[in-house]
Amino acid sequence: MEIIPGVHKVDGVRGANSYLVISDSAGIVVDTGMPGNGKNIADYITKLGKKLGDISYIVLTHSDVDHSGSAAELKALTGAKLAVHTVDAAVVSGEMRTKRPKGILMPLFWLMSKMIRFHPVKPDVMLKDGDIIGDYKVVHCPGHTGGSISLYHLPDIIFVGDALRSDGKGNPLLPSSVMSLDMIQAMDSVKKISNLEFSVLLPGHGTPVIKEASRKVRSLLVE
Repeated sequence: MEIIPGVHKVDGVRGANSYLVISDSAGIVVDTGMPGNGKNIADYITKLGKKLGDISYIVLTHSDVDHSGSAAELKALTGAKLAVHTVDAAVVSGEMRTKRPKGILMPLFWLMSKMIRFHPVKPDVMLKDGDIIGDYKVVHCPGHTGGSISLYHLPDIIFVGDALRSDGKGNPLLPSSVMSLDMIQAMDSVKKISNLEFSVLLPGHGTPVIKEASRKVRSLLVE
């Protein structure tokens, strides 16, 4: 589904939303969903008349398996460089265990970790706050994980991973306290995002926010 010219939400991806950016500077896939989505994302790319080699980067907004699960498969299919924030890189490469959820979700996620076969993959590009990748600026947004990032393109669009969610009507929602590693950091990251100007917000979970998105994010902080 094309959201704005050159920016697509890939249809049929299990887990987190996966987005495709096609521009003159670089083809970018933002997040890959759960394991097993690689071929689906690759097929979407080719159905647009693009070559898999047109994809320069796979950027992970963070290391959770519902975002990074197909990174290894898609990297093998496209030859693209895998980019992730330095703090989350060791989780993606398998050198460090992922964060543990809090409260009643702990048993569920323990069971899922036993059932889901995640294929670690070594990142090629270590990102930090302020870096530029393609046409996008990296905005470090810790809280959900230590290395969570957003990708920002002034003045029209921001990919926020799980720094924010949205509902079925495309309204932004604050991050979940249960799913956040550090809720104080998570809220600071929302404030950081609220200081930017953008019309479209693309969350890791939920419906794209496609009108007056920055104003809607700011309204969350005064409700």
